[in-house]
Amino acid sequence: MAAYPDRPIKVIVPFAAGGGTDIIARSVSEKLSQKLGQAIVVINTPGAGGTIGASSVARAEPDGYTLLVWHIGMISSAYTNKPVPYDPVKDFTPIGQLATAANLIAVNPAVPAKNLGELIALAKAKPGQLNYGSSGIGGADHLAGELLSQVANIQTVHVPYKGGGPATMGAVGGEVQYVTGSAAQVMPMVKAGRLRPLAVMQKQRISSLPEVPSAPEAGLPQLDYKTWFAMWGPAGMPPEVVAKISTALKEVLAGAEIRADLDKGGVEPAFSAPHEFAAMFRADYIKWNKILAGLIK
Repeated sequence: MAAYPDRPIKVIVPFAAGGGTDIIARSVSEKLSQKLGQAIVVINTPGAGGTIGASSVARAEPDGYTLLVWHIGMISSAYTNKPVPYDPVKDFTPIGQLATAANLIAVNPAVPAKNLGELIALAKAKPGQLNYGSSGIGGADHLAGELLSQVANIQTVHVPYKGGGPATMGAVGGEVQYVTGSAAQVMPMVKAGRLRPLAVMQKQRISSLPEVPSAPEAGLPQLDYKTWFAMWGPAGMPPEVVAKISTALKEVLAGAEIRADLDKGGVEPAFSAPHEFAAMFRADYIKWNKILAGLIK
């Protein structure tokens, strides 16, 4: 049997290009390819809140040549898109956490809200008339948007897209009034002046947008929400293959180059070994399935 890897590897991103998951997957895959000595092809497979792409990985041969990069939506999309043709815990091999990212609340410049308080006041004055876009039902930014609505006690309309990139462009084009997406996907449009950032959904500001207030500074300290991103393979992968990918990922994520690259989008490398990530994922799976009914409408 040839040593792994002896041919190109596919990394499935279950969203359209341009979203936070896609940006992180491409950045990590480029460096991982150099470590493993094989080409890595990132394939966007959007649809059904990420479950179409995840299903293709669950069905793949567990040989390490088909991998999945996704986020907390692995848990929530399985809940909100029931039934799904896989079990998020049993049908995948956890390889490791890759990164965490802040979420931004950003509005189309035509929206008459210069800060988060004004957006909330506008939503209360027009219940059910403000729309926000997300990467899909049950996605990380859907959870962020529903959390904002719940904490601020506002009624808004969720508009799911086939990825964070299309959702962000929906806000740019005025199809929706705002997004609650990861900083990685929203940052380019903020920097270009095509979206106005109102707050970072965590306890502290981010270095890449130092002028944008944190959630406590914006008046809603309960909006402490970060998206984590991770890598999985199909269930039953050989332990030695998992270990080789994990070791390479650890080296990649420790590098100054990728840290600087991801920091531009408000993303922080956050490696965890397979057993550590598996334990964290199981704990999050239990936690989120207890509270999703209150967040997802």
